[in-house]
Amino acid sequence: MAKGFFVGLLVGGAAAYAGYRSLTSEQREKLREEASVRYQELRDRAVDYAFYAADTLDDLKESVQDYSESATETARDWADSMGDRGATMRDRFAGQHDSFDDETAALRDELNDFDDDDDMDDDDDIVIDVKSAVSEAASTATDSASEATSTAASATSTAVSAAKDLPKSAASEAADSASK
Repeated sequence: MAKGFFVGLLVGGAAAYAGYRSLTSEQREKLREEASVRYQELRDRAVDYAFYAADTLDDLKESVQDYSESATETARDWADSMGDRGATMRDRFAGQHDSFDDETAALRDELNDFDDDDDMDDDDDIVIDVKSAVSEAASTATDSASEATSTAASATSTAVSAAKDLPKSAASEAADSASK
């Protein structure tokens, strides 16, 4: 197929050259001027399209930048609100932990003051260690709050990186659509 194309190109070129040589000098000059005018029109049109494409790309970049800034701000606001909620939960559980410790200490003191001389059997005492259970619950709450804060930070960084990649993908799509 390539061989047929080149043969056709060669025969067409030879016919065009023979036709050009058979023209008078006035006709040749007129043909050159027309070709020059068409070349200038084609060149001007190509420059116009290049400017249109550049303007469209600039508008697209600006739009993507606005969207990126908006998405980043939204992600930061969300992360801040999650961080505030996590800190609030941690403080609330820590406050309850302290209150519970005070109450159990008072109960323990009360029970220690109790006169157990009346009881001869010491094997029936029930000992409840609530302090370790409350400490464990408070630790779990603190861990959950920390995990929520780290999840919010991770979501923020993911949103920021996605927003940063958005102009690149939008620019490549704009370039693809401009070339079509």
